[in-house]
Amino acid sequence: MTAKLMLCALLVVLGVFIGRASMAHSPQAQVTEQELLNNDSVRIVLMTYPPGADSDLHLNEGPEITIVQDGELALYAKGKREALGPRTAHWLPEGSAHLARNEGKRPTRFWSILLKKCA
Repeated sequence: MTAKLMLCALLVVLGVFIGRASMAHSPQAQVTEQELLNNDSVRIVLMTYPPGADSDLHLNEGPEITIVQDGELALYAKGKREALGPRTAHWLPEGSAHLARNEGKRPTRFWSILLKKCA
C-alpha cells in the first residue's frame, strides 16, 4: 500500500470514527481568523468559532499548537475527543488528521500556531 493510499484510508477511518462530525455544517461564514504572523517558519492566527462551528477534518504539514483563550474547544484527533478549556494548550504532531469544534453555547477564541518546515 502506498503512503498516499494509507493516508487516505486513515482519513476515511478517522472521519467514520468521529461520527462524521462535520456533516452537520456549522455557520462557517461566521468563523473569523485574525492572522498575526505568517512567514517561512510559523503562522499565528487568532480564531473565533461561534457555537456549532468546526474546522472540518484536515491535516497540517507541520505541527500545530492550539491555545484556548475563551470558551471551550473539542478537538478530535487520533481516534479520540479532547476537551480544551480556557488557558489550556494542545500539541498536535505534524501530519495528524484532526477536527476542532465549538460544542458550547458561546463563542470560542483560540490561538493556532502552525509550525512550518524550515529550509
